[in-house]
Amino acid sequence: MHDSIRELTRLKLRSKIYSFFLGIGVICITFAIIIGLGKTDPLDYGNHYFLMVGGFVSTIVGMLLYQNEEQFAQRYDMTHLLDIDDQETRFEAYLEHLSEWIATDMDQNNPTRERGADPSGPDWGKTDFKLGHEPTIRDGQLEGKKYTGMEGELTSGEKMVAEANTEYADMAQKRWEVAEANDSDLIEYGVEKLGDLVRTDYFDKNAEDGAFTKAANIGEDPQ
Repeated sequence: MHDSIRELTRLKLRSKIYSFFLGIGVICITFAIIIGLGKTDPLDYGNHYFLMVGGFVSTIVGMLLYQNEEQFAQRYDMTHLLDIDDQETRFEAYLEHLSEWIATDMDQNNPTRERGADPSGPDWGKTDFKLGHEPTIRDGQLEGKKYTGMEGELTSGEKMVAEANTEYADMAQKRWEVAEANDSDLIEYGVEKLGDLVRTDYFDKNAEDGAFTKAANIGEDPQ
């Protein structure tokens, strides 16, 4: 789990515990004052003393558990989300913002990875090759089956990127289908797919000299 997500979880938990302890403390102190005022001498030792002490302790514990939400939002550039009044909605917005930030950070940082030194790993042909002899040709497909199932579980970041790629692919496919459905040339020729338009005489009738050069922007200065 990323540090930012872990910190968000901690903030959410502490906000609930803080509210609970603070509420208990205020209730205990209020009842202690009411009970004390009902006595002839409020300073006489009684149950209201225990309620008062318990209320103070609960309030202090709540204050110790308090975590400043504004500082957390500033650390991850999310101060604009503080305007959301509903706490649950605000925390969901935090999570969405951090997820996008983590995915972007993973795209920008692609560290070089090296294969670990594993004595049980591939032998790279050492066991079937002798000096002065032709090496035995090994079938890549058969050899590859040796390592089936050795892949580890995807990390949370890799799962997030895979899900984002799947969602984007679905979105792109839907946009393409909408574009084909609204294309005037496809409608005019009575076909549904661009591939079907190739079978018609559309491109013969609409041939244009230098169309490839124009589409590829050949000869233009790169911007």
